[in-house]
Amino acid sequence: MVNKLTYFLKRAGAIVGLFFLSLLASCGTDEKVVASVDDHELTESEARIIMEHLGYDYENKADRTQFLNNWCELEAMRIELDKKAPELSETIRLKGDMYMGELSRYYLMERLLRNQTDTSISPKEIQAYYSSHSQEFKLQDYLVKALYIKIPKGSKPEVPLKEHFLLKNDKDLAKVNSYIKLYAEDFYFDDVEWIYFTELTKNIPLGKLNRDNLVLNRTKTYFSDEQYTYFINIIDYTLKDTPPPLDFVEAQIRELILSNRMNQIRENRENQLIQQVKKNHEINIHP
Repeated sequence: MVNKLTYFLKRAGAIVGLFFLSLLASCGTDEKVVASVDDHELTESEARIIMEHLGYDYENKADRTQFLNNWCELEAMRIELDKKAPELSETIRLKGDMYMGELSRYYLMERLLRNQTDTSISPKEIQAYYSSHSQEFKLQDYLVKALYIKIPKGSKPEVPLKEHFLLKNDKDLAKVNSYIKLYAEDFYFDDVEWIYFTELTKNIPLGKLNRDNLVLNRTKTYFSDEQYTYFINIIDYTLKDTPPPLDFVEAQIRELILSNRMNQIRENRENQLIQQVKKNHEINIHP
């Protein structure tokens, strides 16, 4: 589960840092300079920090080139605005200072939460959450445990594979594994973990085959198009519009429980944090 607020703040914070980085770069350094606009320079370490927060890979040449081009464009815009409309530039700087304060409060709170949140979650807690919120996880698609194989049409093992993909015994599974390693262009097999049927069949030309019947009848079938032969064996399934098995959503439930704990601490401690930080600094207001 992605924490959208965390992602947004990290990305926004990196962009703010990108726009105001020249204010820090003017201090002077012997580091390698990777980009510059007029006398405003970007060092390699600064580029690495911002690229990491923006989701770029510094070691990837294409990522690095794209990022540096973007930095130069934004830095040129910042310098141009400072020359042509200094009052607007000052407004942006002041807004940036305020926003950096907001980000600082957010990250200080996150640091406090990480230190004070109990991350241990027992199976009993997970089961209790699942029982209380099972309808929230209601499925929009079938979950299946299945075997799927895609083999180029005319491959030598095609005929015997039609016998073994039924998985009637352990020898069949061994044969299938051998065929997969030698001939399969695409395959999936897991008789333990669940997968959405739509995900399983995204690259299978089902055509006129009835998707519901394939699942509900635990179908074991194969068919061909002009290039490939496809084998499908539905071993088990869950119905649509029902809660999924607990093991399928266990990781998600852990994240939800942890998020709830952090939110409770946030509600109780955020004001305390603000007051404590204010005590550490000399603050004067002159209305």
